[in-house]
Parts: sequence; C-alpha cells; structure tokens
Amino acid sequence: MKTVFCIDDNPRYLLLLQVAVRSLRAQHGEKSPCVCIYAGENQKLMETLERENITLARYKPLLSPDKIPAEFHRCIGCFLKLELALVPELANDDMVLYCDTDVFFIKPLDALFTRKPAYMAMAKESTIPFFHEHQKLSYSFRGREYVVPMPFPIWTFSSGVALFNLSKLRSRDLIYNFLAFCEQNVKYIGNMDQSLLNYFFGRRIERLEDTWNRPPYHADAMDAGHIIHFHGPKPWDVNHPYWKDLRINNYFPLREAWMKFLSPEERELLLGWEREVG
Repeated sequence: MKTVFCIDDNPRYLLLLQVAVRSLRAQHGEKSPCVCIYAGENQKLMETLERENITLARYKPLLSPDKIPAEFHRCIGCFLKLELALVPELANDDMVLYCDTDVFFIKPLDALFTRKPAYMAMAKESTIPFFHEHQKLSYSFRGREYVVPMPFPIWTFSSGVALFNLSKLRSRDLIYNFLAFCEQNVKYIGNMDQSLLNYFFGRRIERLEDTWNRPPYHADAMDAGHIIHFHGPKPWDVNHPYWKDLRINNYFPLREAWMKFLSPEERELLLGWEREVG
C-alpha cells in the first residue's frame, strides 16, 4: 500500500516530510512506496523530493486557495488530502494510507496495511468533545439540495493519519458530492480539513486504534505507538511558551529519536527555528 503525504511551500513541513519518509523506510525498506501531493511551483522543494526518492504528484485542486478562508492558508497543503481520489498518480490504487508530514514511524505498519474500511478509517482526536454553532449544514450538487445534520456534541476523528478507500470515494461520484459540500461549507468549519471529513462522513468513518496515531505527550506513546503524530508542539517547539503544557512525557525522547534522521545541515536548520522563539 502506498503512503501518501500532502505538502505546501512551508520549508518546515518539507523537513517534517523528509524525516517521516526516512523513518517509514527504516521500518519497511527503502523501496516503500511514498507519494507526495503538491500544488505549488517551488523548484527546490521538487528537487528535494526527487533526492529523497519520493514520487511527486503535482495536482491542481478543485478546492483551490481562493475558495479556502485566508486564516487556513498557513496550512493549506492539508486540504489536498480531501481530493486524493482524483489524483492521477493514485488512479490505480484502491486503498492508500494518508499521513500528515508531522508523523514519525517507530514500529512496523503491517497490521494497518491489511485494513480495508468501507470509506475511511481514523483514530479519535486527542481532545474533548466540542459543539458546533450550526445544527445542520446544507449544500447543492447537480441541481439537488442536501442537508447534513451536525452531531451534538461532536467527537472528532483525527485526519492526521487516515486509511482512505479511494475506489469507494470514486464510485457514483461520491468524491465530487463531498467536494461540493466542502466548497460551500468551508467557511463554517473550525478545524480545517478534519472538520469537513468528520461533518460529511460522520458515522461512516471507522475507528482506528490509537496506536496508529499517538501524540508524543501521551504517557504510553513510546510503548504503545506505532505512528507518532507531533500533534501540538513540533520538534522545534522546545521554547515556545504556548506548547509548555504538552512538552511532557515522551515529547523530548521522541524528539531526540526524530532528530537522528537529520543530516548535520538539517539539524542546524532546526536549531535556528528553535532560537527564533528564544
């Protein structure tokens, strides 16, 4: 099964991606198939992906930047995951494993690669339930009107690690139906792409065990986690006061393990980002 990442022009996400792929291949071999979806024009970024032997899929999204609120543009690459079923380089793939770039693979994924959810599967988000201000969201598609009721309260699944059944999403144009919902409701969401997936697919999302999406601040992350998700503080956020409460338990040991995949030049780059906060 291919492992798929999405990226934008933020150089910090590029470094996260490089370590994610290196750690995956440390578990499953240098030929582990990885694909990166990219909608930009940065030549240096594309050359880096080529050096890392990561298949580049340049894609022009239907949910283009002009349709996404400006406050989400800082992480705009994450919206690309909503359109994986339309990416030509994945046209022959029935199932893919999607991961955010801020993941770190510390144990094999064989058991995960055998799963085949009806639509998609994700682990629960590491947050408390929240309440959406709208009781329902509506949208139109091909001349028909649809209403999506909002659950109350909302227990969300984390889109940081997701198994997508692409063949199911392509069937009967479900993906275009979903993207119509996204375009018409993106202004009402609170948690970027994750909200859109949770709101539209709701109970059709199957739950993955927490081991496949474990934040480093969990006390058992080192023992129980197979995929570590730097949810919250990233590996360079050692001084940022905002993340103080989450730099606990396994954050620093896992950060050190993550840093072992850096070259000396990349390590210097990371240390520079750390000093920016002071």
